[in-house]
Amino acid sequence: MKRRRSGLVWVLLVVAIGVGGFGLWFWLSSNAVKRSEEFTSPIVHFAFVCKDENLAYFIRVDTNKRMIYVLRFPQHSFNPLTNRALDVQNPLEVFNFAETMIESTSNKRFYAVVSAEQISKLAKEIVGQQENNFENLLKKLANRNPKAFDYLSLNRWVSVLKPETTFTAAGLAKLMYELRRNALRYYYPEAITDKPIQIVVDGKTYQRVYLDANSIQSIKDDIRK
Repeated sequence: MKRRRSGLVWVLLVVAIGVGGFGLWFWLSSNAVKRSEEFTSPIVHFAFVCKDENLAYFIRVDTNKRMIYVLRFPQHSFNPLTNRALDVQNPLEVFNFAETMIESTSNKRFYAVVSAEQISKLAKEIVGQQENNFENLLKKLANRNPKAFDYLSLNRWVSVLKPETTFTAAGLAKLMYELRRNALRYYYPEAITDKPIQIVVDGKTYQRVYLDANSIQSIKDDIRK
């Protein structure tokens, strides 16, 4: 009987150590994310290029104003106020184009170039429902209740965005966290024409979707309030 009790004590001790070790590891891992520079930064910019639709989404998280601004741009967007054209195939250009438009920047940026299949897979992984529309995914993330072990899944969720991404676990955690606690506002800069216009400059042909100057100014003024 004593041997059985002794064996049981050892089993319980090993279980307790295992649970305690897991708890410590989980606490350290979650705190590493929460205390990271990405997560604590008051202003962070994100860019998502939906390559199946040739659309780019620029997201500005501004915790000082408790706002998240989402700007959508079609391929070949052209800003007549800055004479800048946008190639959505280059995610870094999305930052340059949008930040020049709103006259504001951030030292923390993350981007992802994704297909409709990747969006659907990410939605399935995080919210449990398939959704290949990026805007609908944002809305579902904003309404999603956090789960205790979300921090254990961050790296797996980031892997869905690969290979064309600079997202880190902390970067994705920042976006998901702020979507739940801040107001979400969408902007669709108006275009002068429905289809791209071809122009020739120095013998080279370019396609441009000219954005309306008044629409751009209105968006800029609203974000800068």
